[in-house]
Amino acid sequence: MNLDIQPVTIKSTWDDFVSEFNPNTFLHSWSWGEFQQAAGQQIERLGIFHNHKLVGIALVIIVDAKRGRHFLIPHGPIVQSQQYWPALTALIAYLKNKSSTYQTCALRMAPLIETSSSATAKFRQLNFRDAPLHVHAERTWILDINKDDQQLLSDMRKTTRHAIAKAVKSKVTVKITTASASLTDFWPLYLQTKTRHQFIPYSQDTITKQFNVFADENSVFQATAFYQNKPAAAAILFQSGSTVFYYHGASIKLPGSVPAAQLLQWKSIQEAKRRGAARYNFWGIAPENQPQHPFHGITIFKTGFGGRAVNYHHAQDLPLNLSYWRLYLTDTWRKHTRGF
Repeated sequence: MNLDIQPVTIKSTWDDFVSEFNPNTFLHSWSWGEFQQAAGQQIERLGIFHNHKLVGIALVIIVDAKRGRHFLIPHGPIVQSQQYWPALTALIAYLKNKSSTYQTCALRMAPLIETSSSATAKFRQLNFRDAPLHVHAERTWILDINKDDQQLLSDMRKTTRHAIAKAVKSKVTVKITTASASLTDFWPLYLQTKTRHQFIPYSQDTITKQFNVFADENSVFQATAFYQNKPAAAAILFQSGSTVFYYHGASIKLPGSVPAAQLLQWKSIQEAKRRGAARYNFWGIAPENQPQHPFHGITIFKTGFGGRAVNYHHAQDLPLNLSYWRLYLTDTWRKHTRGF
């Protein structure tokens, strides 16, 4: 198959291809590339063409990390299924030729294809190996929301449905905003959540840049739950195509176990429906049968709303030179310190 790789410079061409692809991902949108550039990263937006027809795209981020500069393709490449492996082969050849220019040691991919033994075999044939760390959520929880509210409530776990009713009775309110000024409510909650759960947070500058770039396209909103007129829980959600993604979350513990977070999610689902979305992606959950996993508690919370798990293939590394092993060893240590 004769495939040609060329830069894509027209935003509508790129976003039209992304929005028509299933599953949706905001991590390959034009806006995500704009955010990466605003954060100081170099990118390439590559189109994969067959007989002058666009059959795939790849957002390539040049990650300038001290542990090893490398190419990163987040949730991609996005390619028409019958041409995925030939397109990936052509993309590898293109990026290998670019590796000396960018001084990169590896190509790291977080592919948006579901886990399978056949996909693993194909990656091995192309000399990929499992990356030490996941890059983005690989086991996600997705709720189909093209149903009426009563059906969605009925499909929830009983405890979740009752929590929503309790929050309403406790006079929790939820405000939906699309202006970055509302991040002043989000940030203090986020810092308290970080302290409580001991995760490595995004910087305030990073989250603000993400919000502002997507706000320009009306593809982000913040939901904030208030209890006694004070912020109690907040979420930042991105939209790509027909899917809304719950990407950043924050909350505090309220007296009397008032379940503000459950009402926050329910109002966010309703806002996603209002925006024409058909799916609500709760993002990452813990692997099955791992009650000690750090995501176990949040998994119980997310799955209470109904839905289904989707397992995407683990991140893959293609070493480009011997400097890769520094990246590999450093990330292996990072995985050990994280505990997963």
